Amino acid sequence: MVKQWMRIAAVASVMFCGRLAMAADVSGEWVAKVATPGEPQYAHVSLQVQGEKVSGSWGSSKVEGTLAGDKLELALTDEDGKPAGKLSATLNGASFAGSGTMAMRNRFGAAGGFGGGGGGRAAAEATVSWTMDRAATPPAAPRSIKFEPKELYATYSASVTPALHIFAGDVVHTWTADAGGVDAKGIRHRGGDSNIGPFYVEGALPGDTLALHLLKVRTNRATARQGTRINAHAVTAAYLVGAKYDPDFSGEWTLLPEKGIAVPAHPSEHMKNYSVPLKPMLGCISVAPPGDEQYRGGDLGPFGGNLDYNDNVEGTTVYLPVFHAGALLGMGDGHAAMGDGELTGSALETSLDVDFSVEVIKGDSTGQVRAETKDYLIAFGVTGSVPESIQVATSQLATWIKKQYSLNDSEVAILFASTLKYDITELVDAKYNVAAKVPKSILSTMK
Repeated sequence: MVKQWMRIAAVASVMFCGRLAMAADVSGEWVAKVATPGEPQYAHVSLQVQGEKVSGSWGSSKVEGTLAGDKLELALTDEDGKPAGKLSATLNGASFAGSGTMAMRNRFGAAGGFGGGGGGRAAAEATVSWTMDRAATPPAAPRSIKFEPKELYATYSASVTPALHIFAGDVVHTWTADAGGVDAKGIRHRGGDSNIGPFYVEGALPGDTLALHLLKVRTNRATARQGTRINAHAVTAAYLVGAKYDPDFSGEWTLLPEKGIAVPAHPSEHMKNYSVPLKPMLGCISVAPPGDEQYRGGDLGPFGGNLDYNDNVEGTTVYLPVFHAGALLGMGDGHAAMGDGELTGSALETSLDVDFSVEVIKGDSTGQVRAETKDYLIAFGVTGSVPESIQVATSQLATWIKKQYSLNDSEVAILFASTLKYDITELVDAKYNVAAKVPKSILSTMK
């Protein structure tokens, strides 16, 4: 009888320890995917397990629940303390799958995906199916990766297969071609403002912001080419009709990085002493656009694309809203230098060597592209007209500064009226891009 009780106790102990082991294994970082009538929604999920009790976060929502064997039950509460969902799932291998109800808002959820609370329109409860997988484990230390592009792509779309998976902190050493697809060796790849990548950034989810740190942007060949006629968007019809351009005028440039300048390769009489400072920049920086949207390489929008901003140079950080898991970062269209607006339809087009790293800012979507240089905070406005682009850029910059510096609207009005600058970055493509910027030196006095 004693032996029988000992066997029962041993079995019970094994079952109890197994349950604890499973509970302990469930603790950590997860990525939830919720099927909706539209595109799937994602959330960063963090779980802590003590015995059968589960707690943690789902985006910006609070999570409480239970884990009994392989059965997970979760209740979500939003930032306002209101119920945000009830979910159940079963662990199958390394993944959970199940169903439940969630409060669905007509926007991306705050704090890293679907299920965030606060703001937006009133939530409507809906029945959903969902899955949850472990978040990818980053390497013990950031990696240094040499990436040799095998193929360039000229379409901004979530359907493009990632060329490389990277983590925040990894440093990627690579190169880009010019707008026509010509690289440093003179090899022609796909043109049309083609990009390298896309790079799948582990841990980046819709509702996040991807920070791209441009660590190195340098020319890697001695030549560049530029258009020789002003685009129709930049001049009056009368000037356009009356202009008498020389059909044989050369747009070829010689790059002299040791002197930091570019000079016309075949200068006219008046331009024999003409030179411009080298300022290597990336014309195209992008993430995959929302949903099933697809755009050609020369297009631009809230996803970035052919922004043609001449301060997207070495040392700049570009902030891009994430619309798809992994962000799908791309870049290309190297320029040796460019005036505002890309008035001839091209800059000093050349290939570049580029080093970059990324950072994922969870749960804080910019909505549009932003940038930060050593001197300025910058917000872009990409629309169908210059006046509307000014409005979008100004509004976005004001929203950013109000949040980051805790300023009120009156303080922002005084700040902008006394220090704001505008750059017209793109005049010659399907959409216009205006950059609104304020000096960081002024902002530093306001904290």
